[in-house]
Amino acid sequence: MYSIDYLRKNIIKEKWPKGEGIGSPAQPYFHGLGCIRLPMQNKTFINFYSKNLTPETKFIHTHRENLWSKSLHGSYKNILYDVNPVDYESEWKLEFINCTPGGWRKVIHDNVGIKKMDSFVLQEYDEIFHFYNDFHDLELLTDHVITEVRFDFTPPYPTKYRFSIFPKLVLPKKQAQINALENYGDPEDNWEIIREILNEI
Repeated sequence: MYSIDYLRKNIIKEKWPKGEGIGSPAQPYFHGLGCIRLPMQNKTFINFYSKNLTPETKFIHTHRENLWSKSLHGSYKNILYDVNPVDYESEWKLEFINCTPGGWRKVIHDNVGIKKMDSFVLQEYDEIFHFYNDFHDLELLTDHVITEVRFDFTPPYPTKYRFSIFPKLVLPKKQAQINALENYGDPEDNWEIIREILNEI
């Protein structure tokens, strides 16, 4: 497992490095989908989840890129959903989100229904592929989960439209709405959370 010293040495040092599309508003930062995230120099992300140490934030969502997600520690359930507009007043709405600091949001449908399609349990070192337009969420099965994410731009991913693709979030209408990059947290506080997770495992 990575040490704090290794992580500090191998993170991307600059914010939003030009042309990479893999950057950070802070090092490390809280991501609104429920983890502390580190963008690494090898063009991966290391995500730290904890039932007790990171805020619990669960949104069914898509991504901008195809990606591989690998469990480096712990076990979690990846849940796939079908999301469709409905002609009745539902609990949920669907929005586009621009995951950049101060990014905009736009309602796609005021009323959507969600249906669980399947779920997959990932144990330590298991890996799963996500298409950019798959709706999914995850559920922690152990107290702490650490994942490594790497983007996959192989065909048929539409690479030239990458920055015109916006993630989608299914949001409960009665809950406070969080942009995935609205509340980064303090970097040194986030380092302490990572340190505590690593100490506990």
